[in-house]
Amino acid sequence: MAFATVHDRYSEADIASFYAAGLWRPETFFQFAGQQADRQPDKVFVTDGTTSLTYRELHDSALALAAGLRRLGISHGDRVSVQIPSWAEFTQISLALNRIGAVMVPIMPIYRRDDVGYVLQNAEVRTAITCGPFRNFDYPGMYRSLQPDCPGLRDLIVVRGDGSQPEDAIALQSLFTGARAGPDELGPGAGPDDPFVVVFSSGTTARPKGCLHTFNTFGCG
Repeated sequence: MAFATVHDRYSEADIASFYAAGLWRPETFFQFAGQQADRQPDKVFVTDGTTSLTYRELHDSALALAAGLRRLGISHGDRVSVQIPSWAEFTQISLALNRIGAVMVPIMPIYRRDDVGYVLQNAEVRTAITCGPFRNFDYPGMYRSLQPDCPGLRDLIVVRGDGSQPEDAIALQSLFTGARAGPDELGPGAGPDDPFVVVFSSGTTARPKGCLHTFNTFGCG
């Protein structure tokens, strides 16, 4: 599936005016996080009641995760779905994906097999990231049951698993380890006007519909 670009949607004059007005910026999501880590490294950026991350901790851990995801084979343009509760790991994952240029496909935790399967197929998801069993629902089991209908889905990554997930599932925490990756291994990442996220509608009256955003169109909205 080929994505449209901002040049398909906007004229060069429009794009120039967005930058001139400060509505769009030249920084990527990951670069913006790095700037904040330099300015206020010890300030807490995110907390979920269990885990808290300062700007520096967030930036450095996301960089480590980017290396782990890259070594798993995820590269620029790959779609990666993320279906987890409102946990601190979501920020680490979104930053890491942006650093390697992968496109995040967030899925609401309340979605179940039918809608999740549709999103995986429609977005051509390569890797799925989900949580371990949560609120009496087996998320990893759901994804494994969907895999025969989603041949492009290669890997399942589990956040805060309890050991009951499939044997071939990958624990997110294991991807933070390993040697530090250099720019050559991680690649250029995604620019602020490259595909950043595909957000699906709730699908109240019909199938969910995916809306593609760059970091600039996402942040400006």
